[in-house]
Amino acid sequence: MLYHGTISRWNDNKGFGFITQDNTKEEIFFHISDCPQHGVRPKIGFIVSYQRQQATNGKISARQIQGKAFIPQPNQPRGQARTNSHRGNSTSSRKSRNNSRLPGIALMLLVTAGIAGYASFSTRSSATATTSSGEPELSTIADSATNFSCDGRQHCSQMRSREEALFFIQHCPDTKMDGDSDGEPCESQFAN
Repeated sequence: MLYHGTISRWNDNKGFGFITQDNTKEEIFFHISDCPQHGVRPKIGFIVSYQRQQATNGKISARQIQGKAFIPQPNQPRGQARTNSHRGNSTSSRKSRNNSRLPGIALMLLVTAGIAGYASFSTRSSATATTSSGEPELSTIADSATNFSCDGRQHCSQMRSREEALFFIQHCPDTKMDGDSDGEPCESQFAN
């Protein structure tokens, strides 16, 4: 049997409300899942037709709710049309936003991998640099073979090897290891 009434209460966040039956003024529970799936979301004041159903706990609820108010109008503002579930709007928009981010994330990963690869390649190629005569440059050998760093040492007595002394005179300020300025540090200590 088809009953008629008006939606008297509606909780849009939770997706349920009550219909006041026309002839008895009885309030009957309904859930959004009993409304048309592709129509407008329910609102207070909608005039509806429905069937009554008694649950196992004895309570009566409205099922298969219909009404002209559920039909979307052409001039209706966006976002008013209802989706399959009362939380469908936020879930589907979240999914589409996440899907639209995927190409950007993939592009960022590719750019990062490219930069890392280029940095690795340029480090390897500079480690094998040669002078115009075809001999390896001493500074690149020292840089790649050891982990020297400018730590304030200035004198030959503080150096452990010729390579370390070369690194210091080429990269560190205020060194006092090349007295004759010929580019050879600690000549008496590391005689060739």
